[in-house]
Amino acid sequence: MAGEKYVIATSDNSVQIAIRNILNPRGYIFLGNCSDGVSLIRLVRSYSPDIVVVDLNMQLRDLRLAVETIDDEMMCTCIVLGDSKELEMSNLFEKSKSIVYCPKPLSRELLLHTVELALVNYKRISDLNKKLKEMTENLETRKLVDRAKWILMQRDGLDESEAYERMRRKSMDARMSMKALAEAIITAYEIGKR
Repeated sequence: MAGEKYVIATSDNSVQIAIRNILNPRGYIFLGNCSDGVSLIRLVRSYSPDIVVVDLNMQLRDLRLAVETIDDEMMCTCIVLGDSKELEMSNLFEKSKSIVYCPKPLSRELLLHTVELALVNYKRISDLNKKLKEMTENLETRKLVDRAKWILMQRDGLDESEAYERMRRKSMDARMSMKALAEAIITAYEIGKR
């Protein structure tokens, strides 16, 4: 990969230098460093990095909230460096979409491997989320269109194909989406029932 941008969250300057010395020669682009959760969120929202490398040496509660926000909003992939004994963070890893764990002490090969796998996994999950959102929107549109067809069938005595064809033609003539037309038919029907 390479060319991807990253942010580091650590209060330990030696950890930041070690991470930069591993990632920069491989073509990764360093955007900035911070040492608290609020600054981390600000950096991520400002620069839209591909990767955030977080050191568990920061205040755990503050860090946890920042990492959860990044994960919930799928802002980027997040690599957490630390000791596997951090029980408070372990359940976060189980529920996350984009958080990956990398143990300390830092190893060049392990960090590079973790970064590459995290990026691949993040892309896969991001693509699946887009497909899921699209399918959900299509299903909602389908439900609205079916309900509007039912209304036309009941009101105008049409069969299903005639109701659909009427909606399709009206949609094209009015230059509006089938979803918008279905919503208008449903709204008019519900107002008429009152």
